[in-house]
Amino acid sequence: MSRAIRLAEPGDLGEIFTLQRAAFVDEAWVYETPFVPALEETYEAFAERMHGSTSWVATNNDRIVGAVSLRTCRNDTPDVERLMVAPDCRGQGIASVLLQAVEDAAREAGHRSLQLIVGDLVTANRAIYAHLGWTEGASEHLEDFEHVVVHTMAKPL
Repeated sequence: MSRAIRLAEPGDLGEIFTLQRAAFVDEAWVYETPFVPALEETYEAFAERMHGSTSWVATNNDRIVGAVSLRTCRNDTPDVERLMVAPDCRGQGIASVLLQAVEDAAREAGHRSLQLIVGDLVTANRAIYAHLGWTEGASEHLEDFEHVVVHTMAKPL
């Protein structure tokens, strides 16, 4: 097996979009609804979001098994968006390595902190972030998804 982290390329979009669908099914189960943002996003909206972000992928041989995006859109603090790992590849440290790539790039660009949004009911994800040094902040109902409560989490760099 050959694993690597690299910047996402335009030709990766279709595979990342498919990965997003697979990776967020568990979240839909937790919320008992298929109407979660990552599953509701159209390909066009996904592609637009990706073009406005810097994204990394984790590969295993030629397969994309994880992805994450970084975008500055609130308070000049970069947002970590859509950290995802293929369901059959979880528990291998892929999410941690992807987050490290994001943190390194943000630090190199001169940012002092990062933020992300995580769903209230995905407690395993929140625990992973906390273990990696992220702290919880404000909570709110997600716009257009009233059944989803989200927490803003931050990490100093």
